[in-house]
Amino acid sequence: MLVFKNGRIFIGLDENKQPKFAEAMGIENGKFVFVGNNNEIEKADSVSIDLQSQIVLPSFIDSHTHPDYVSDNMNRVLCLPPLIHSISEIQEAFKQHKDYGTQKWLEGFGYDEAVLQDRRTPTCKDLDEISTTQVVFVYHSSGHILVCNSLGLALAGITKDSKNPIGGKIGFFENGEPNGILYEPNAMKLFLDKKPKPNFDILVQRMVHLGKRYDKLGIGAVTDMYAFYEPYDRIALYRAARERGFKQNVTLYYHWDSIKKHGKPPIIHEDNDIKIGGVKLFIDGSIAGKTAYMLRNYPNENHRGMKVLDSETILEALEYARRNHLQLAIHAMGDASIEFLIETLQDKEPWMGDIPTIRIEHASLISDSQLQTMRDAKMTFSLAPQTIFLYAEYDAYLQSLDSDLFQRVYAIQSYNAFLLTSLSSDAPATLWAEPENLYTTLGASVNRETPDGRDMNKNEAVSVGEAIIMLSKNGAIISNMRDEGEIAVGKYANFQILTEDVFSMDSKKIADVLPKQTYIRGKKVFGI
Repeated sequence: MLVFKNGRIFIGLDENKQPKFAEAMGIENGKFVFVGNNNEIEKADSVSIDLQSQIVLPSFIDSHTHPDYVSDNMNRVLCLPPLIHSISEIQEAFKQHKDYGTQKWLEGFGYDEAVLQDRRTPTCKDLDEISTTQVVFVYHSSGHILVCNSLGLALAGITKDSKNPIGGKIGFFENGEPNGILYEPNAMKLFLDKKPKPNFDILVQRMVHLGKRYDKLGIGAVTDMYAFYEPYDRIALYRAARERGFKQNVTLYYHWDSIKKHGKPPIIHEDNDIKIGGVKLFIDGSIAGKTAYMLRNYPNENHRGMKVLDSETILEALEYARRNHLQLAIHAMGDASIEFLIETLQDKEPWMGDIPTIRIEHASLISDSQLQTMRDAKMTFSLAPQTIFLYAEYDAYLQSLDSDLFQRVYAIQSYNAFLLTSLSSDAPATLWAEPENLYTTLGASVNRETPDGRDMNKNEAVSVGEAIIMLSKNGAIISNMRDEGEIAVGKYANFQILTEDVFSMDSKKIADVLPKQTYIRGKKVFGI
């Protein structure tokens, strides 16, 4: 048995919501077999490690992220602050990429017109100044909008006569010509379907590299919240990466369109640490992009965003999920989307037993009455918000929401009082260079301040202990990872050792913390 003694091992909260600690823990066969006091653990053949009063936390679980996109960013032109501040800087950054001047597609990520000095979205004309002979495109930081150059538009067959696809929107100049801006996945797909098929081996290598970064960040498990069967079955990518050293457990949520395109295959559930967990659906877009579906018009706008899903589609996906014992993970940011979701599902019978059947992804704006309705409903709901959105995109949210709604956005303390609530990154889909670092989310959730000190509604701040539980135990439950998420007997020995005391240190410095060591299934994967 591997024994750790003399630590401050976080094991949860007491009845007063104060952190509780154990002194010692024992590990055998990758699981905790003892958690308690020093004098209670004695075994002659054990190997003992002195923690020297260091803090031990469960490893984090990023319960809503996109590992493939995070790994893709390693080869993209990053258009995020503090790297980029203007469209001209975007253009220059593309020209510095190693593939500039070749026949390869040039791909960027992370612009947001709200923080660009130009205060506008780039168009195809701006990207044409980078190249007219090489396809150039860049994603908005939300991941719900992209801009391509004129060559990209031509390859996609998008012209002045093109019509908006259902659930998507094509942008046009005032003269009627397409401006290269494509809103939401159904419109983006017109262009992305023309993208050359990536090399499977390269994708696996990138995922293995990302896994090493997860090790350094204290992350023991992730979800893939936008999985597809094409061009490669995503689960095969993770299993190949596992064979090459990727350590994290993974739960995948497959996009409903991909499931239908693939013939609605039956799911064989395996006792495996890389598994299919659910079906992903989208009701709306993003608040920053003003495409989230709202109950009232956006400020100074004559629209309420986009509703891209109907009840018939939800119920079709629900029946498939029920037959295959899968969760439904539904993207819903606007308050009108939440209302629509409640009306559609509240009286349906749940089927996932002791874990929530419905995950509401992002859950950006929810009233107390909506929270109470979901808590009291027959259906079982859970919430997966991301405080890093408000932390990194404060100005965009301030511009997109009336003041009363702004005070309600990502109200995680209120959420957690009604429903199981996790915290996660949605990396890379936000205006932050390294959103996959969950210590940034931890700090943002505890302080409720932007990087420059502006108030993010401190009434909705949670304690350090509460935020850690949302990033570990709650993330495990919401992602159907029953064997991890806390330091407790019978759970996988996934944990991180810190040199800083996150419970007593200046909370404004929490975002700068990193683990000294990370263990997954009782084996050290990072640190000396």
